[in-house]
Amino acid sequence: MEITRTIINNQPTLIVKDGEATTDPDGRTHLPTIHRIPIMALASHRELLGLDSDAETLKAIIHVRNNGEPAPDAETGRNAWTSAYEQSEKDALNALNQVRAAALHPVMAASGRLLADGRAETRRLLGLPSTATDTYEADAAMAAAQALDSTDASTASATDALTELLEPYAAEIEEARERFVQAITPQYRKDR
Repeated sequence: MEITRTIINNQPTLIVKDGEATTDPDGRTHLPTIHRIPIMALASHRELLGLDSDAETLKAIIHVRNNGEPAPDAETGRNAWTSAYEQSEKDALNALNQVRAAALHPVMAASGRLLADGRAETRRLLGLPSTATDTYEADAAMAAAQALDSTDASTASATDALTELLEPYAAEIEEARERFVQAITPQYRKDR
């Protein structure tokens, strides 16, 4: 995998080249998959999906691009991302100590039922793991895989390699994430 940075439509964008060109026995050439992912998309997806690393986020974006997402609910217009946005807005309000405003900001499923974690609902709808993998879980999985000498160790090392490829862009991605959180945080005025 290779990652480079460019500007597309005035947006800083990562070009992710996945694989190499190959030729099959019949002489047909197969080109690598190229993903063009704006840095703001990487930053916002990490926040919305509640992921712990840019590498996890890049994998999730590629998964969704390859597998698609469900159609919006015909009655409500809610899509797979709605509950994640609601959860992010609620969390941002709580972080600002606007507890009352956060309490009045529900996170719901398309059916109208209240959700404890809107990000988990979004991950479920997108076909991603139901909970984000935290660093402790990832380290434990890698240690277990190495102890069992299974293929999970290669997956963990692939994630480590992807993390290294994304490292030069980490500060820019974090700055974009902060701008995204600020943009979606509801602003409430205190009436005098």
